[in-house]
Amino acid sequence: MKALRYLGEKTLEVQEIAAPEPKKGEVLVKVKGCGICGSDVHGYLGLTGRRLPPMTMGHEFAGEVVKRGPEAERFGVGEKVIVQPIHFCGECENCKDGLTMLCLNKRFFGVLTQDGAMAEYIAVPEKLLYKLPEDSNCYVGALTEPYAVAYGAVLKAGDLEGKTVLVIGAGTIGACVLQLVKTKKPDKIIVSDLSDARLRTTKELGADAVINPAKEDFMEAVAEITGGAMIDISIECVGVQATANQSIQCLRVGGTAVWVGMSQKEMTINMQDVVCSARRVLGSFNYTHEEFGQVAEIVTSGKLATDKLITKVISLQEAVEVFDDIHKNPDAYLKVIIDPTL
Repeated sequence: MKALRYLGEKTLEVQEIAAPEPKKGEVLVKVKGCGICGSDVHGYLGLTGRRLPPMTMGHEFAGEVVKRGPEAERFGVGEKVIVQPIHFCGECENCKDGLTMLCLNKRFFGVLTQDGAMAEYIAVPEKLLYKLPEDSNCYVGALTEPYAVAYGAVLKAGDLEGKTVLVIGAGTIGACVLQLVKTKKPDKIIVSDLSDARLRTTKELGADAVINPAKEDFMEAVAEITGGAMIDISIECVGVQATANQSIQCLRVGGTAVWVGMSQKEMTINMQDVVCSARRVLGSFNYTHEEFGQVAEIVTSGKLATDKLITKVISLQEAVEVFDDIHKNPDAYLKVIIDPTL
C-alpha cells in the first residue's frame, strides 16, 4: 500500500509499504479521509519530538472496514467508521476512572512511533470504532477528532447559558469550540485572533464580535464589547504566553479560563491575576472515549457547519508539498483532508 512517510525534519515521501494485517480484535480500515492536524505540521517541522521518524502520521480519520481479524464482530465489511485514535488499555487506574485519554499504557495513532492514517490502510482495535452514518461522508467523519478536542474543553467550561464567552485562537480548534459553544445558548461569543481572514470565518460561523490584538488594545476591546462586565468564560486555543495571560486578565472576578492550546511548554503567568480575583484556570486534554462517541453523533447530525472547516481535499502525493505550504501560509487553511483513494 501507499503511505505518506515522515522521514525527518521537513521530509515527507510517499512510499510503498506492506499493508497491515488485523490482529485479534482488530479490523483493517481503508482510509477515505484523514485530516492534517496542526500538531502534524509541528511534527513535520521537527519541533515537538512527538513524531519520531520513520513513521506515518495521521490521527483524524475515517474510512471503511475491509477485513476483520479474529474475534472482531461488531462491524461488518463495507461499513463506514470513524476511528477514535487513542488506543487505551481499559485496565489502568485512569481508564477505570473513565479518563481513557490519560491511559497509562496508551498508544496514539500517528504520534511518536505509532503509525497513523496517512496511508491507504490501517489496522485498528474494533473497540475504537464508531459507526459513520450512510448519509455522511468520510471527510466529515475525519473532523470528529478536532471537534472532540473542542468538546472536552467546552464540557469543562460548565453551564454557558446566558454567559459571555471568549474564544482565543481562530484556527481549527477555535472554530470547533465556537460552534459547540453556540449550542450551549451563551449570551455572547467573542473571538480573538491575529488573522483577519480567520476572524472573518468566525463571523460566518456565528461569533458576535471579534478582536485582533495586533490592531487594537485587547483589554480595551473586551471592556468595550462587554460594557465593562468582562468575560465569564475564556477558552484558550493557542497555548503561548501572551494569549494565556490574556485568557486570565479578561475575566470578571470569579471567572474561568479553560486552556486547550499548548504551543509553548513553559511561560510566565501573573499569579495575582488568578489569586486576587478568585479566578480559575482549567486544563483540557483531548477527550474520553465516551466523549468521542458523543461528538461523532453531533458531527454527523448535520447541525454543525462542518463544510466551513474543510479548506481543501488532497491526495497523498499532494500532501508532500501542502504540508510546507500550511507552515508558510497558515492563514490560508483551516482543515486539509487527505484522501488516500485519490
